[in-house]
Amino acid sequence: MKLNFYTRNNCMNCDDGEIQLALALEDYPDVIVEKIDIDTSDALLQKYMLEVPVVEHRGKVIQYGQIDFVTILEYVEKNI
Repeated sequence: MKLNFYTRNNCMNCDDGEIQLALALEDYPDVIVEKIDIDTSDALLQKYMLEVPVVEHRGKVIQYGQIDFVTILEYVEKNI
């Protein structure tokens, strides 16, 4: 399973979200997280500017804004 993690520099929610992702996935080494900086693309910046951090799987937003490990963990357990 691959999760996209949309983030940007100097974003405290993004830093916290990354920690929550790590906690949720510590027992799932096969889950890959691709960290994507929205500032590298005008399209991504326009799409996610007010929502980062965003965790997405196959085009479906799992969670945005405040990421919590419980929501991520439950999603992974149901979809792995």
